[in-house]
Amino acid sequence: MTAKTKLMGHNDTLAKPTAPPPGFDRWRRHVAEMLRLAPVIVLARSGMFLVILVDTVMVGRYSAVELGYMSMGMSLVQPLVVTSIGLIMGTLVLSANAFGAERFEECGRVWRRSMVYAAGLGTIAAAIAMFGETLLTWTGQSPELAREGGKVMAVLGLGLPAHLLFLASSFFLEGIRRPAPGFIAMGAANVVNLGLNWLFIYGAVEMVPGGALGAALATTLARWVVAGAMVIYILTMRDQERFGVRRRAVGGWGAWANQRRLGYATGISLAVESGAFTAVQQFVGWLGPVPLAAFTAAFYLQIVSFMVAIGFGAATAVRVGNAHGRGDPVDMARAGWTGLALNTCAMVLVGTALVSFDETFVAAFTRDPAVAALAVPLLFWVAMVLLSDGAQAVLANALRGRQDVWTACYLQTFAFFVVMVPLAWVLVFPMGHGVVGVFQAVGIATLVSTALLATRFFILYRRDVKSTG
Repeated sequence: MTAKTKLMGHNDTLAKPTAPPPGFDRWRRHVAEMLRLAPVIVLARSGMFLVILVDTVMVGRYSAVELGYMSMGMSLVQPLVVTSIGLIMGTLVLSANAFGAERFEECGRVWRRSMVYAAGLGTIAAAIAMFGETLLTWTGQSPELAREGGKVMAVLGLGLPAHLLFLASSFFLEGIRRPAPGFIAMGAANVVNLGLNWLFIYGAVEMVPGGALGAALATTLARWVVAGAMVIYILTMRDQERFGVRRRAVGGWGAWANQRRLGYATGISLAVESGAFTAVQQFVGWLGPVPLAAFTAAFYLQIVSFMVAIGFGAATAVRVGNAHGRGDPVDMARAGWTGLALNTCAMVLVGTALVSFDETFVAAFTRDPAVAALAVPLLFWVAMVLLSDGAQAVLANALRGRQDVWTACYLQTFAFFVVMVPLAWVLVFPMGHGVVGVFQAVGIATLVSTALLATRFFILYRRDVKSTG
């Protein structure tokens, strides 16, 4: 998904591989460890999405039409963001590896290189965002939606370099086992964004356009403030000398090729999934502003709920990775299936809450009766989709923990682009299902992805068992 997919990484330093106890205690230990890890990861990652969620809620309550503009602008910004996040994921991995080996100066080198990389990626993304109106016109949007959505995209693009600099810094700190500054900074970003939204969205500052454009400006300013604060913190932290964060990183472009390579598979995988959801979002845009606003409310509720799957997915990757490091295929399988089972239970609870309080959840996004009437029934389909979408996310992370990084990319590409996008078009237009057809297509595609990933995980388990005798 668009926004979700930016948040699938995990911190390998959260758990150290140790020999598991025998028998039933292995299952119990996996359950206990995942229930300990998952909530921490959810809280750490969800702060990034909370900024977007607050913008969506506040703009939606201001105007359904403005919510459509914002949704359309975000639809092309998010693929740029999540792809870049995947590309800089090597920062987390190599910082953690160097820290574990007590090569502290190498941690600083990783951060310095990542800052250059993040700044470059952010600049390229910002340049692409300047052509938002043209890109949206190419997707077949109406002149008004392309024009206003393009303005939102351009303003959000100005904050993309800052956002990637913040993420690179946050990954570095997580790699050296200091996630708290990133969590605190993300909380501060939400406070700043909320305050600026009140000023900008509702027109309290005359020189700033209100509505979706005001929310985009608030987000961009908040991102630059927090990125600056993170850089200052790293450069002035008490032991900055030990990490050498102020020293120049030695070596040229080829010296850190491995750091870039680590992010390629994740970057491509996130780009594929995000691009597929961007495509189906364009279909909804063709239906008009009211269906688009209703879809946006339901879709963001799906993303918020998906944060739980992100937590269990990352915890599963850690536990599978630990077992893989020990060369224990049986415990790898137990870790993967335990994560899948726990996530399924959690998704059932979340889905039940969405269906039980559907009107209350939708009311947080819009006051427009027409939008609410269309959005409320969608939450049933959101609840259904969460089961299969969460399952495929956990299984993809289990494969990554087993270091089978490219297979998940290939299988998800098939499920999302070959299955979901064409099926969504057929269900929405020829079959006349409208917005509901999008969620039906997502559900079918994620079921396909779940089946393929589960099969791959099982095949690897059988192969590993045979190879270890």
